Amino acid sequence: MFPLLLTLICDADDVYPNSISRSVLNAQDTLQREIKALIQLFDDPAPEIRDTVTKRLVQMGEAVVPQLDRFMADTKDEALKKEAEAVIRSVTFDSLQEEVAELAAQGVHTMEELEDAVFLFSRFKNPTLRIRPYRELLDALAQEASVPLRRADTAESRMLAFTHFIFEQNGYKGCSSKFLHPEHSYMHEVLRKRQGIPLSLAFVMLFVAERLKLPFYGMNMPLHFLVKFITPANESIIIDPFNQGSILTKEQCDLFLKNSRIRIFPQYYETASPYSMLTRFIRNLINGHMEAGEPELSKQLQHLLLLVESANTDRAK
Repeated sequence: MFPLLLTLICDADDVYPNSISRSVLNAQDTLQREIKALIQLFDDPAPEIRDTVTKRLVQMGEAVVPQLDRFMADTKDEALKKEAEAVIRSVTFDSLQEEVAELAAQGVHTMEELEDAVFLFSRFKNPTLRIRPYRELLDALAQEASVPLRRADTAESRMLAFTHFIFEQNGYKGCSSKFLHPEHSYMHEVLRKRQGIPLSLAFVMLFVAERLKLPFYGMNMPLHFLVKFITPANESIIIDPFNQGSILTKEQCDLFLKNSRIRIFPQYYETASPYSMLTRFIRNLINGHMEAGEPELSKQLQHLLLLVESANTDRAK
């Protein structure tokens, strides 16, 4: 009796897991076939079919991401690529939201943490984006910049060598059109196209400078973000990242504020905190997507901004 019972138990241990595994594999295979079939209907001329396909893909959750990612890489139809990206963003938004909440709870106090946060928001735009190549690009810029810096024998000459390297040698410049367009704010787009708005170009400077331990810092000037270099004598040299690293005087900045009908406050010339740069960056994205006719994306970003600001308020209590 006991040997028979033992045999049955052993058989159960051997057979049922295999049976369950086969069932799981079959279910996964069926799911992947359904996803593939739905994607093939993505370009159906009937709007009601496309809507049904989109809704079903969203219902299926993150399981659709790998195949949609491959579809985006293969298709040359920009409209279809945008629809696929919207589905991926929809099914991955909850996990991105959790990452933003976790980052906000920890706080953004350093340039390294700011860089992490800025690249995290690149994944809002492109949820399947591989961040590593862009970090490696920043690493490479820092390594290349170290060569002319070694030849500079004063702090000011190192500053000039660095700005020349970023703007003249590597061609980073202010965007010539569509100033508010979000592609000029997302870090991966700025690194890829080498153009952006004042804040995003400042990020290029600051993230590379941080790797080299150079004393460049952000300045929260209204309407036009600036960078400053601190000399050994603790003097500030103001730099405009939008105009290829040109040097500005405080008088020029004051005149800019006056002409813009903005009251001058000393804090505009103080060092911008990583947190303040992050919130300014998110607001730029909110305005950019609204300007681009994408109010839903703007609304989602407003929610993420609220998470960041709420966490900062809680820490201040």
